[in-house]
Amino acid sequence: MKKVLFLLLLTFPFLIKAQVVCTSQNGQSAQSVVENYFLGGGVEVSNVRFNGQLNVNSNQFGTFTNIDTSGQNIKLNSGLIIATGDILNAAAPNQPPAGYSTTPASDGNNVSPSLYYLLQQLGLNYAMNDVGVLSFDFVPQGDRVSFKYVFASDEYQSYVCSQFNDAFGFFISGPFDENGNFVNVGGVTPYINENIAIIPGSNPELPVTINTVNSGNPSGSVQPCVLSNTHLHILQSSETCNRMIGYTIALETKRVDVAPCYKYRIEMATCNVSDHALPSAVFLGANSFKVDEFQLSAQLGGVIVGDDAILKASCSSTTVRTTLNRPAEAGDAYTFRVEGDMVEGVDYLPFGNTLTFPVGDTVAEVTINFVSNPADVPGQVKTMYLITEARTQCSVDDTITINAVVPENFVLTNISDNKVYCDDVLPQREMVFIKVDNGIGNVSYSWQDPDGNPIGENPISDTNYITITEPIIVTITASDECGRSITRNIQFSKNTATTVVTSDKDKICEGDSIILSCTNATSCIWTSTPADIRLAQNNTSLNPVAMPTSQTTYHVTIIDANGCQADGEVSVQAYPAVDARMSLNPNKLTFINSQTQFSDQTANDFSRLWDFGDGTTSTLENGYHTYPNNIEAEYDVILVAYNEAMCPDTARGKIIVKPDFGIYVPSAFTPGAGNANSYFVPITSTPVEYEFSIYNRWGERIFYTDNKEGSTYEKAGWDGKLKDGTYVPDGSYVWYLVYKDGDGRIQSKNGTVAVVRGK
Repeated sequence: MKKVLFLLLLTFPFLIKAQVVCTSQNGQSAQSVVENYFLGGGVEVSNVRFNGQLNVNSNQFGTFTNIDTSGQNIKLNSGLIIATGDILNAAAPNQPPAGYSTTPASDGNNVSPSLYYLLQQLGLNYAMNDVGVLSFDFVPQGDRVSFKYVFASDEYQSYVCSQFNDAFGFFISGPFDENGNFVNVGGVTPYINENIAIIPGSNPELPVTINTVNSGNPSGSVQPCVLSNTHLHILQSSETCNRMIGYTIALETKRVDVAPCYKYRIEMATCNVSDHALPSAVFLGANSFKVDEFQLSAQLGGVIVGDDAILKASCSSTTVRTTLNRPAEAGDAYTFRVEGDMVEGVDYLPFGNTLTFPVGDTVAEVTINFVSNPADVPGQVKTMYLITEARTQCSVDDTITINAVVPENFVLTNISDNKVYCDDVLPQREMVFIKVDNGIGNVSYSWQDPDGNPIGENPISDTNYITITEPIIVTITASDECGRSITRNIQFSKNTATTVVTSDKDKICEGDSIILSCTNATSCIWTSTPADIRLAQNNTSLNPVAMPTSQTTYHVTIIDANGCQADGEVSVQAYPAVDARMSLNPNKLTFINSQTQFSDQTANDFSRLWDFGDGTTSTLENGYHTYPNNIEAEYDVILVAYNEAMCPDTARGKIIVKPDFGIYVPSAFTPGAGNANSYFVPITSTPVEYEFSIYNRWGERIFYTDNKEGSTYEKAGWDGKLKDGTYVPDGSYVWYLVYKDGDGRIQSKNGTVAVVRGK
């Protein structure tokens, strides 16, 4: 993000000149910083690192802004900064100096071997301290790469031509293949740590250092010592704009030829030489790292067109334009080819296929004029493709598609309706309009009365205001620049309003809603008798929702399209909702008594339908129903009751039919007789669960059994024996029986049984 800082000193009646503001990017992604602040188009970068780290880990690297490049200010507005220490040492002097040494430390020749080798070539065999290195891989889409920079230092001017020759370099290597190996590309020079930060026009080439670009005043004799490049240097008289005393003008790197679509690597390095004092910095111009990038576009009447239709007529044209991401130099041109089914000289005037840039400009353009062809058919579409010249494998070809359409018929798309007035409302001031389509050039309009005279407040506009005092016919004519015209009449007359009021239902259940409607209305107001609260919530709707609770009359007053008023009404009956109730008596039946009496006990019902669950139905209010008397079953009984609006409610019941239940306990038995009377056991009409106990005359229980698990006859009864296996003496014994009856209820019986064994 670029920031602009204005400093207003309220205690002084003047403004300080704009100053450099530096912002550390410590902790940020080096990749994102380079992409956001350095790239200028036509190049992709990857593997961006600062001092070998993907994320910036020191205050040596950051961004700067400088809104004023006049006077002794740095000649770059914004961009990146690499410093030999904290970047605040390169900012405006309204803050205390930052530390000179870097944190973490970045000293030594191995931090940037390329910069070390450059210093060795200069004969400077001194320590490299506070090294800052920005490196990344890049793939250019064009064939030349360069960027702008400024070198600044506090070594100026006291240490010019001394051993404290703080230095920097921009070292490019490549081209490489995908695996990082050098490749030979025909016509392109390979680079191995080629320094492109050189003094413009120097031969042999000299790097930009304190000892090669300065104010011309030496303080030592270390060689090389070049004092003739003062035109490239700015020496501050005071630290008002930048803390560093001297810096270069905005320089551009040597433009080097590169192989498009291949990978290169660049390393930008700077360091303090011999000591840690008096820091230096390199300012890299924002968006200046770029290759030539063109962009093709076309416009029709100031509107960008791609696949948009363009009328194919003598008054139609489009402008083809290409832009360059740098000021053009002599000979810069952009070539495209023209394809499609348009014919030069028949469908358009010749315009060539090369756009030549004016020197110093960034835009080149040409106008295409379409012409009429007598053989054209309305609606016929012809297409022109403007396709950019093939520049590189990895550059994107621009294509402009222009669909030239033979003009369709000049047609009317909309016009004011004829209007009917209510009685006694004239005069009226009316807005009238006409809309046409497919006009070529400007469309003109003429409004006239029946005598051919102009009429209205704007008789030559598509929209007009006319005062109507009596029935009249107004004529409107629209014409385009190709001589085509459309004429229509608008009639103003009188009439009386009417409306028909309806409801989507005339009978409803209480709590239900209805939708009302009325004809011929543009606006309306609804009322009701008695009052309907739901209607009051939307009583100006053309189709309001209402909720009557009884017999209700709805009245509407409408205004029709002519502003006339009419009234109408409709009535709707709301019936109370029913609450279905039934009576089934009895609801538990047996095979002997399988008939129940049914009764509809619903209040306010109008009709009903019984479903007895056995496949039979009835519409009677009361009656009797007999169920099958040979099947044990449960039947779901459903009663659906309706009011007069046929709104239903449902009641449910259940009928249970079971076999008749009976239980018999004998009064005597003969143990050991070997027949059916040998056991004393309860006899039931249906299988039941029971507990059976026998007691002697002294109240001792001498036998117990249960029949919960379907015991056999022998196990379910008493064989007349005691626990020791001997038969009891003849006599009378007490029994006690606990059982579940046919309805599953617990019942009990007791009595006596006579034991008769005989001899």
